[in-house]
Amino acid sequence: MSIKKILSLLLIVVFALTLAGCGNQQKKATETSGNTPEKKTITVGTSPTFKDIFAVVKEEFDKDGNTLNVKIFDDLVIPNTSLQEGSCDVNFYQHEPYLNQFNKNKGTTLVKYGDGVIKYFMGIYSKKIKNINELKDGATVSIPNDPSNRVRALKVLQTNGLIKLKEGVDNPTKLDIVENKKKLNIVEMDVLKLVSSLDDVDCSTINSIIAVQGNVDPKSAIGLEDNKESDKYAIIIAVKKDQNNEKIAAQLEKALKSEKVKVFLEEKYKGAIVPLF
Repeated sequence: MSIKKILSLLLIVVFALTLAGCGNQQKKATETSGNTPEKKTITVGTSPTFKDIFAVVKEEFDKDGNTLNVKIFDDLVIPNTSLQEGSCDVNFYQHEPYLNQFNKNKGTTLVKYGDGVIKYFMGIYSKKIKNINELKDGATVSIPNDPSNRVRALKVLQTNGLIKLKEGVDNPTKLDIVENKKKLNIVEMDVLKLVSSLDDVDCSTINSIIAVQGNVDPKSAIGLEDNKESDKYAIIIAVKKDQNNEKIAAQLEKALKSEKVKVFLEEKYKGAIVPLF
């Protein structure tokens, strides 16, 4: 065999080995890429009420690969409008009655994911009196100004014998008060301002988590809502309808219902928040 033929055969062998090596590298790269899910940054909207909780939730969430970006909004409207507009993937800060009322008022298409994660209770608090019977005629009472929490507050006042509401009204307002023997001056305000209002009013209807975060002992309430009523107001995860974010919501639910979060809630909130898991 001539030297020229030998060199030609060697070149063919080298070329074939090179192609095989490239093919194996491409295969390995493809397999590696296919087996490693792309990490995503997931944005959750919430309120200052849940800021401390999400410090723990983020640690649990990030363990599963994706990164949780927590946006804290200072009111009860923007977390839902941000979810509707797409700047948030999911939110966690509201109960279902509030979500339903929001959709009705704003024309949004938000839906809950799963069942309630935690619940709290609504109570009547005061810095001026120790017993509900000490409330004087003409006393000023502050309540939340958003529709669903306003309903809840009015029902608490009724449960504790301070007012009577018109029967058969699902979502009563102050206009549906048919009896107010003490002629209470009921003032509506943002739910996040209720604790600070205690310096100026005779009493206020405040949910237990807002109370404890405002350094008010949740167990110091001079009046409480019915336990069955509080069950209706469990805090839920919300997503936008038809956006296929159920997997994101499931990952958030897993983090929220972790043992670490449960222990944190029990130690931090002293019974003001009840885990539903």
